[in-house]
This record gives sequence, C-alpha cells and structure tokens, in this order.
Amino acid sequence: MATANTLERIFSVDYKSKIQPIVSVCKLGKGLENLRGPRGVAIDNSTGDIYVADYENSCVKVFDCNGKIMLKFGDEDGEGKMFCPVGLAICRNRILISQSSDCILNYQVNGEFISRIGIPGERELEFDFPPGLTFDESNGEVYICDSNNDRIQILSKELTYKTEFGSDHLNFPLDVNLTKEFIYILDLSDLCLHLYNYNLILHKSIISGGYESELITPYFFCIDNSKIFLLLIILISLLLALFLYSTLNLI
Repeated sequence: MATANTLERIFSVDYKSKIQPIVSVCKLGKGLENLRGPRGVAIDNSTGDIYVADYENSCVKVFDCNGKIMLKFGDEDGEGKMFCPVGLAICRNRILISQSSDCILNYQVNGEFISRIGIPGERELEFDFPPGLTFDESNGEVYICDSNNDRIQILSKELTYKTEFGSDHLNFPLDVNLTKEFIYILDLSDLCLHLYNYNLILHKSIISGGYESELITPYFFCIDNSKIFLLLIILISLLLALFLYSTLNLI
C-alpha cells in the first residue's frame, strides 16, 4: 500500500505495518522528482510502478518501487493537459485521473492521452468536483464520487453513463472502493463510511464520533484483502505536520 502526506512524501506500508518513505522531498519545487501537494496514489499491479497525482504541479509522476522517477505526463499543452489532479485509478493498462476542473482524463499507463470524460454540471456524465474513483476489475466499470452533486456515477467499461446512486443518503462523498460484497463510500460531510450492496441499496453506515468504533474526520481510504485502511486527519495531527514542516524548513 502507498499513501501521500502533506510533507510532500510518498510512503509504502507493508503487511507488518512498517512505514518506509519511498519518495521524500524536503523542498517544494517543480523539478522532475519534486512533489507539490501529492494527492491520489495508485499502483500498477503488473509492474509495481507507483502513480502519484502531483496536485500543484498539475501532472502525474510515475516512480518504480525503489522511488526512481520513471515518467511524468499531463503537463503538456493540449486536450490532455491536467489541472490539479486529485484521484487515480488503474485497470487493464488504462489510468483514469480526476481533477479539480470537474472532468475525468483517460490515459494509457504509458502516459498517452486517450480522451476527456465529462463536463461541469449535475446531469449524466456531468461532475461537480469528482475526487475519488475506482475500477471494478471484474467488468471494467468505473465508480466516480460526484461530491458536490451528492452521488456516485457508474460508467461502463467504454466510459459511457450507466447509472447513479446515493443521492438519498450521501452528503459530499469523497472516496469509493469495492470488495466482492460491498461498495464502500467515504462521506466527508456526514463523517461516515457507507456500505452499499451491488443492488445499490444501503446496507450499513459507520457513523463518526468520539468512540473507538467511530470515525473522526476521515479523508480517504483504501481496501486491501478485505481490510480497510483509513487516513484519519484530526486537528492534533495537522498541528504536528505543520510543526514538522516548519522545522524541516528551518534546518
């Protein structure tokens, strides 16, 4: 598993919960290996390469498992030019990238641009801030969090509109992941994790709060072998991150 943090680093977490930095950048910049506000992270299971949405540099950077930069794409002029990429999803030699300009970019994993999906709005194949997305690897369908429209849109493997759900329960869905049994949706405004079955019916909600079984300001998550990993961002951790960042700049 890999995750990004606010100190411009990418971390790898093994199954024994040992955290090691793969990419560490102490100074902000636009250099090839520098990251400015990394957001989404995805791993190509066929190669082990790590794809990082470099938010402020408006591109995607690809690192091997040792942290060596392999590729950068999305910052070239043209139809495939990115604007503040947020979420990534990889399946079948294809990578989808959500961005702050309310559309989804479709690339090959080698960085070749294919197509642009969606426009701003609230109808079919229209989006209002789509941060989280994921593939159903069994059929190639795509689940996209349409956050400000309070819904999940499902696209076919050809990236055409199929259906949508969640407007009766969701309130700013931020991220989505799948298991064989359920669709997991992280809802930021309601501070909870919703579980839907594949009939698109709500099965259960894990509500936020101050108890051990509840969530406190969840931000994003991933699922590995039916285990849920949550990045819980609370005030004290933000203060600690800011303190460490200031300390690094003073050294």
